[in-house]
Amino acid sequence: MSTYILAALICAGYIALIAYSLRHSSKASRARRWLRGTLSLALIAQAVHLLVPEAHLGPYAGLFIGSLTQPAVAVLLMSAMLAGYSALTVRYLGGRFVYGLFGLSLLAWIGLFFGATSAPEKVTLGQAGWITAAFSASESTLSLAALGYWLILGTVTLIASVYTFSTAHLAEVANRSMFWLLMTPLVLMGALIGVSGSPGLREIGWIMQIGGLFGATYAVLSLRVLDVRRIFRLTFASSLTLAITFLVIIGAILVAQNIPADDPNRLLLIIGAAAVATVLYVPLRLLSVTLVDRVFGAPAEDATAFVRQYSQDIAGVVELTELSDMAISALRNALRVRSAGILLATSENNETVRLEPMRSSLSDMPEVRGWLPRSSPIYVTLFEKRLPLLQYDIEYSRDYADVAPELKSFFKQLRMSAYAPIIMQGQIIGVLAMGAKASDDPFSAQDLELFTTLATQTGVALRNARLVSDLRKARDETEALNRDIMITKERLELLDSVKTDFVTIASHELRTPLTQIVGYTDILDTLSQMPMIDPERVGMMTANIRKATERLEALIADMLDVSRLGLDAMDLRFMPTTLDAVLRLSIEPLQESIRQRKLQLTVRGLKGLPEIEADQQRLVQAFKNVVLNAIKYTPDGGRIDITARLERNVDGDEVIHVEIKDTGIGIDPRNHELIFEKFFRVGDPSLHSTGATKFMGAGPGLGLTIARGVINGHGGRIWVESPGMDMEKLPGTTVHIVLPTHISERDKSTSRFEVTSPYASSTRLMPQSVSIKS
Repeated sequence: MSTYILAALICAGYIALIAYSLRHSSKASRARRWLRGTLSLALIAQAVHLLVPEAHLGPYAGLFIGSLTQPAVAVLLMSAMLAGYSALTVRYLGGRFVYGLFGLSLLAWIGLFFGATSAPEKVTLGQAGWITAAFSASESTLSLAALGYWLILGTVTLIASVYTFSTAHLAEVANRSMFWLLMTPLVLMGALIGVSGSPGLREIGWIMQIGGLFGATYAVLSLRVLDVRRIFRLTFASSLTLAITFLVIIGAILVAQNIPADDPNRLLLIIGAAAVATVLYVPLRLLSVTLVDRVFGAPAEDATAFVRQYSQDIAGVVELTELSDMAISALRNALRVRSAGILLATSENNETVRLEPMRSSLSDMPEVRGWLPRSSPIYVTLFEKRLPLLQYDIEYSRDYADVAPELKSFFKQLRMSAYAPIIMQGQIIGVLAMGAKASDDPFSAQDLELFTTLATQTGVALRNARLVSDLRKARDETEALNRDIMITKERLELLDSVKTDFVTIASHELRTPLTQIVGYTDILDTLSQMPMIDPERVGMMTANIRKATERLEALIADMLDVSRLGLDAMDLRFMPTTLDAVLRLSIEPLQESIRQRKLQLTVRGLKGLPEIEADQQRLVQAFKNVVLNAIKYTPDGGRIDITARLERNVDGDEVIHVEIKDTGIGIDPRNHELIFEKFFRVGDPSLHSTGATKFMGAGPGLGLTIARGVINGHGGRIWVESPGMDMEKLPGTTVHIVLPTHISERDKSTSRFEVTSPYASSTRLMPQSVSIKS
């Protein structure tokens, strides 16, 4: 009878646990649902024990399928409960594939169920001695399958608990894994003993099982569980103290008993034995305390004295880095934490606060930034309630479930365990952060109180240090702004002189052909009044007039091209072509000038290059301008090398990299960008020459401007490299041009661009007779 009463009481206990879990339905989660399912299966399995063992033979025989008996049903239901408990374990500890695990467990359970129901005779599962009989010869298959099923589920559960404990990034997570690891053996062993069929043992198993499930219910429904390590430490310390005390007292008693009763000095000897025991107790007690401290970590020093000393140390600190180092050292010494740091808080507007780690040689926080909304519960806790906040709460508390994932990710990247606000006169200036303890113990209330006090003491020093830092930053920014103003001023003065030079050069460029046109026109006018006109002489003058006109048209065309670049009106028509064809058409018109100047020009690397999509006419114009620039600034007898190669850019796309390297006078590094400005020209404009390819001669300073516009229009880049300008040492210049092999349809122009330069238009008629080395 007592067995049935105990079974009924345990069933009532399971009902109470289920009802208690339902009270938390407003905070329902998957772990709680798995808990209720496990408790329900445990309740049904326990309720089977209210039936008599021979129930399958009585009026309830219709409830038992096939060869099942009441003890066998209890074993099968307990197996289902263990399957639910293993899934609950994986879910509670944050593991994945919980549904996959439960699905496999369910399939195995179904196989076990059909094996039990289809047995030719009544199965012995759950009968007295069935566990030991499972390893005997005859009837072992079904029993061994059931035990193997339990063994696999128990192993999975224990491995999940141990793995979570060993890889936990927070002390609170490790603590609840350890607590679950203590409850799991109670559930597993209780379930096994509870269906052993041995009177007396099974009742113990029932109590063990409900005890383990009670602990599991407490763990699932609570944000935090008991500090297992602290309880173990206190238990160990108390037990060690009791053992030392017991041994000393027993030793003193034994010594007193061995003193003869008729000894006249008996009293003195007993007093001496007591004194010796007392003297021995003190060092043994100190030894036990030292042993406990060595194993579990020494307690923190006096907090009041430590805070007072810390306040004195940081009082005069005005350097952010020094303050950060001192705060980190204080936290390491006071709370025995592995890491710490300070987050600077800056109110960007009325809605968000920017958080960023302060630099320190002692901090390993990554350089990341986070934006904390003022409506966030994290902000409310830290800056409105002014309370410390644990990383464990951010990740596991339902109060922070609505925090944005990117904000949770920011705090997780910091690898810290606790945060305390630093507020000064109502102004948010920072957050003090600390990592896990060296002992991996969770933080106690006293730890968090000391942590908050240190954050408060840091406020004054941090405010002063930030003010000093802001003043220095403002000074540096002012100095940088002044430098930029001076550079801009110099640049504007240079560009102003460039415009003046352009007027000089352009007037010369315009006056020379105009003078020729006017002069030849006057001659023709004079010849027209003469009775005899020499056709050859007239043809020569007509050719010179045409040449002067073409020169004027070329100058005007370049100026129009530059104006189109400024208005983004240079439309390009793309079609497949090759870099080989572009370079041939670019160099062919310049061959005679290269020969006259005795320059050596080589082109390499064109063989095997893929086709490109380009406006060939415009690209020829760009390369021609670059090569022409190299010719003009390379002395007679110099060298120009053009190389090309296939590369991949940072995005992995194919590009062609062209280098045009000369042995000329070079370019001052200050002018590496200016040479692409309109009208800029290297050299003294007073030395201007009218020759288009003469050394240091000709040009209004528009060629490279047009070249950059065309290259950029093709989605490419152009830049120069040169150590400097030297007329004697001739350091040379390298022009880099990078062109993509393919251009997206969105970047292509569809409207036709009419070329106004006669030189550019004539390149389509040039024969491909240039000697180029591949």
